[in-house]
Amino acid sequence: MALHWHSQPVLGTSGASNLTAMAGSTSPSTADYKILSSEPPLPELRHKQGGKLLQLPLERSGQVLLQLGLARKARLGPAFGPDPRQLTMKIQPQSPTRLCVEIENSHRQAWKVPQSIVPRLPSKQQFDHRQSGQTEHALDYEVVWNDPSSFAFTILRKATGDKLFDTSSFGLTMKDQYLELSTRLVGGSGERAASLFGLGENAGQLRRKVGTTTTLWARDSPCKPDVNLYGCHPFFMQVLPSGSAHGVLLLSSNGMDIVFSPEGDRLTYKVIGGAIELYVFTGPTPQQVIQQYTELVGRPCMIPYYAQGFHICRWGYDSLDKVKTIVSNFKKHSLPLEAMWIDIEQVFVARSVNLHVYMKDYKCFTFDQERFPTKQLAEYVDELHAQDQKIVMILDPGIKVQYEPGFYEPYDEGVAKNLFVKRRITKFEEAEDGTQHHEGDLVDFVGKVWPGKTTFPDWFHPDAQAYWTKHITQWLRQVPLDGIWIDMNEAASFHDGDCSHIEFSEDRPVQISDFALAEASDSDDEGDHLLQPQHADSSTKKKKDLPNVANSHIDLAHDSEAIQPKDAIALHEQEYEESHDPHRLERQRLDSSLPSSSTVEPETVLDQGPKPAVIYRNLSEPPYRINNNNEFADLEYRTISPDALHHGGVTEYDAHNLYGHMEGIATYNALRTLQPERKPFILSRSTFPGSGRFVCKWNGDNWSTEYDMKASIGGLLNFQFFGIPMVGADIGGFGDTATEELLIRWHQLGAFYPFMRNHNCLPNPSQEPYITKALEQVTRTYVDMRYRLLPYWYTLFYRSHQDGRMVCSPVWVLDPRDQDLLSNDEQFLVGESLLISPVLKLKQKAVQARFPAGRWYDMHSGELEVFVQSKEDAAASQVYRMEAPLESIPVHLRGGHILPRAGIETGTFIQTTSQVQQAPLEILVALDDTECARGEYYHDDDSFAPKDGTLVKFQARPGLLTMSSFAADKLVDPVWEGCRGEARAAETAEKDAISGGLGSWDGPRGPGQGREGRGEVVLSGGAAPGAGVDCEGSGAADGDAAAPA
Repeated sequence: MALHWHSQPVLGTSGASNLTAMAGSTSPSTADYKILSSEPPLPELRHKQGGKLLQLPLERSGQVLLQLGLARKARLGPAFGPDPRQLTMKIQPQSPTRLCVEIENSHRQAWKVPQSIVPRLPSKQQFDHRQSGQTEHALDYEVVWNDPSSFAFTILRKATGDKLFDTSSFGLTMKDQYLELSTRLVGGSGERAASLFGLGENAGQLRRKVGTTTTLWARDSPCKPDVNLYGCHPFFMQVLPSGSAHGVLLLSSNGMDIVFSPEGDRLTYKVIGGAIELYVFTGPTPQQVIQQYTELVGRPCMIPYYAQGFHICRWGYDSLDKVKTIVSNFKKHSLPLEAMWIDIEQVFVARSVNLHVYMKDYKCFTFDQERFPTKQLAEYVDELHAQDQKIVMILDPGIKVQYEPGFYEPYDEGVAKNLFVKRRITKFEEAEDGTQHHEGDLVDFVGKVWPGKTTFPDWFHPDAQAYWTKHITQWLRQVPLDGIWIDMNEAASFHDGDCSHIEFSEDRPVQISDFALAEASDSDDEGDHLLQPQHADSSTKKKKDLPNVANSHIDLAHDSEAIQPKDAIALHEQEYEESHDPHRLERQRLDSSLPSSSTVEPETVLDQGPKPAVIYRNLSEPPYRINNNNEFADLEYRTISPDALHHGGVTEYDAHNLYGHMEGIATYNALRTLQPERKPFILSRSTFPGSGRFVCKWNGDNWSTEYDMKASIGGLLNFQFFGIPMVGADIGGFGDTATEELLIRWHQLGAFYPFMRNHNCLPNPSQEPYITKALEQVTRTYVDMRYRLLPYWYTLFYRSHQDGRMVCSPVWVLDPRDQDLLSNDEQFLVGESLLISPVLKLKQKAVQARFPAGRWYDMHSGELEVFVQSKEDAAASQVYRMEAPLESIPVHLRGGHILPRAGIETGTFIQTTSQVQQAPLEILVALDDTECARGEYYHDDDSFAPKDGTLVKFQARPGLLTMSSFAADKLVDPVWEGCRGEARAAETAEKDAISGGLGSWDGPRGPGQGREGRGEVVLSGGAAPGAGVDCEGSGAADGDAAAPA
């Protein structure tokens, strides 16, 4: 968020008992803690300016536990509560490249993300200090404590001394509802500011801007620049001036602001609850950082082959007949179409709306028998399947409230089994059905979404999975859908907080008159604006007494009496336990089915055994207000109230950011149960660390603008960092009217998204790629290019699934030292082989493309077009002007790489991906300046547990091409992986070879690891992309495989 930086925190003025800090500021004085004791003792490394510098003996002890005592109280006012007197800190090396740091209140159990929801998976190279042969140099990092009288530790890379995380001089605040932790970044003012990537979800440039705040609180919103959006990913990668990289994850589901200082030399976490669970990944290459991160939270799921094809959707395909017409038009125009998607449909008539949805009255798991009659729909889906085409439908989590029993089974069952999110009654209420509720009663929380009054499944409930599986199974047995699109799962609501009070007359499906128009800027600057539907009753709720952020500065150094009265200083944690809180009993009776650190046996004498839970004093208005919606909106704005309750006493305040992630898990498990032989395909809007194990992602409700087209590249690459590589933006834009030129340029770009879907919104004009002749021709060309490259794409997804490599990459992965590349978010790589240089401005007929060192071949002509000489100690990238007429964009293949592609005769109409799967294999050999190249190809039968998974590796060197086939590693079942996290550590695996990306050569596997074949053939000369090598068959056969170049 682009906020002004304040030297003091901006506080509310509603009285000393209700002071509220605002985002975008740095605290004048955080709390501070000193070391009281340690286990084992910390050896003194050396004296430094009269102080002690201590080194933590991680290699010898396996972990270090510290007891920290309060040395200085934070000066934030009584509303923030007291500082804990003692903290427990655990520093644990989990692998040579992964370090975990946990900090929590020694006497209170704070919320942590449960292991059952985000398992912390072990590394293949787990560190064990007891294992023979490991020396003190086994770890890539070391930790030193700079001053035992202060909270000042530094994590260093051993080989270089690079500081990866440095808390020196910043202190630490660990209040119940406000945590503040800072790290010093390597960088300075201006162009030398630290190079940070990640942190999201939001729309904007890829490299994080200095002086901004990133807010994490999942919410339903159009993709406005720099506001918090659908998912929450508190993970970043920093690239140092040397080109080495490291990553940091603060694993927390609580709302937070992450502040990047104006000087670019400091990052501050401001979290409104929970504990600190910090992971540092040492890299040192960017690819290795992402591999280490996904090894912790889980590798991306392996997608079904059809998911790589071209998809079409529109909020406006209002009947089965309309759907049939669209599919028929694609075939008529000889355009590939893999899958038809069905959104929540409406038809606009003048200024009114007729409700025509595939669902009946927007009710989940139903079909409208007038517009989408079940029998005819199922028959048509069978027809699509006979044509090797697919269908995907949307499914929201909200369940329509149907007070009269017997009319809607999902609601009746949820009520009977208490499966919905709850709220606690604070005063007498009489429900619409006449039921009387008294203070303290728990009732279903009610929101308002598409069907009207809506309840929300509680994924923490032990019976929620069986409920969700049952209804998805019944739904798909009526119509055999191929995938599920889960939307509105932040969870979204069109009203703020509980809607039980809505009158019966208002409890109806949403209509056009319910919508206002939200504005979207086409650039970072003020100027032209476009309009996007937004619910009119969702006006932002902000505290009425908030001061003007720009003008209200409270000098705490000179107003300490007002901010820190004596009675506030005297408070301590016992008062919280004794004070009244409506959630106290639930929190003290945490369900045994939810793993948490409170149930873990004490590991050392520093552990005090079971601890009473932290009790929040104010869930709806916490003392620190995160910058929700870039205007400090209430936490309940357009979502479930933060004081709502989940099973086991878990509050929405703690678990809000997990809702979409947990729905993704439940949906994945349901599809695995129903179709155990198939790989599930689930597209989700809201995600969290680890979601990539279960779901894919699209970037949400964008606009038909140049800005959004460019911003889609940043969104695409950010989710590579987050471990969800199957991602793409709505081609053409979801909102507003797209011009022909914009659609042409966006389809050219979208052909290189991992997920390629054209999707737009009523009442805007439809934007199918056949609506104009020029658009049709360009789309046909680029989708055809995409389909021929699907063997390469599928190999990339397999590699990502197996070892976490990015499917698409920022160009700077090829030379992270190059500052010009680090700022480049207008180009990207597919794998590390294809350089995409799209046209992102209308009326533009050429691009200034930046090329890293190496040979670059034009994919259209096969000619060597660019050669950039490498430099030993300096960045080498160069800019070339590339012609880009309307029908073309520059696409280049990097020398030294071999790409597999479908050997389909030129001019053949490729309608679906099944033709690609059945085609012979062709390889493109692009030689580097040493006349060498490498590559690989993965093939299987597209099932969940393929019996014929084969990996073929290619290597070209002067006069010789070798090809070797291996039995590929089996696909990973995330359900089994989550239940048996140790299983991954027990697998035997060769060391990842990362430096060459897809073109890397790992060498043959060891004995007993499957079939192997090797063949050699003399090359008659350097093979440019235009003169590929054909391999008959699928390329998955055993034994020798060779063909002439």
